[in-house]
Amino acid sequence: MHRLFGWWCRWQACKMAAQVMAACGDEEGLCPRMWSLTVFFEMYMTTGSAGTLEDFGPKEPVEIKVANERTR
Repeated sequence: MHRLFGWWCRWQACKMAAQVMAACGDEEGLCPRMWSLTVFFEMYMTTGSAGTLEDFGPKEPVEIKVANERTR
């Protein structure tokens, strides 16, 4: 049953990604964007909005340290 649900989710995610790409009209870089949209929609259907936010949402800010910082 789990395998059937996984197949159904992937199928629906592909359909939704195709609808988005049909509205886009730009054919350059089609495959990577199509795959990214499919993964996004599949993730949303399986983990919900909270899981999608955790994976695709904004990340916590990080502190950047300069290696050879001079003091003035």
